[in-house]
Amino acid sequence: MKRLMLLVLLAGCGGGGATHSHEPAKPEPPAAATDPSCPLEVPGTSISVEDTTAGAALVFVTTGDAAAVRTRAQAFAAMHTKHDGPSSAMGMMFPAEWAASEKDIDGGARVEFAAAKAEDAATLQSQLRMHAGHFTSGSCAM
Repeated sequence: MKRLMLLVLLAGCGGGGATHSHEPAKPEPPAAATDPSCPLEVPGTSISVEDTTAGAALVFVTTGDAAAVRTRAQAFAAMHTKHDGPSSAMGMMFPAEWAASEKDIDGGARVEFAAAKAEDAATLQSQLRMHAGHFTSGSCAM
């Protein structure tokens, strides 16, 4: 009787010879980049705004992969210049009349914007500061 009770208990607990896989959980693959024109998607990257005589620059510096930041900044400036890309992409967020160019810097890149008219430089500076304040770490989503 004791053996029968023991067998019933073992069967109910799953101890009746069932095999269980104890493989370690597979790590999640890194999230795919959602915006190839967004330097902020490179881990460790921050943004600041610097005034220029013709407008302002978005400055991206990183503690991570500076080459990746530069590649994305180049894509950002090119997309803006062509004004051809998804409406949610960083390269499409700013007025087409602003001229954009990318420059490599130590630890990252800067994307300089120039206003079409000199008298519009202050407006451009203000708008870039406002936009930069909306970007969260790791994303260019507004």
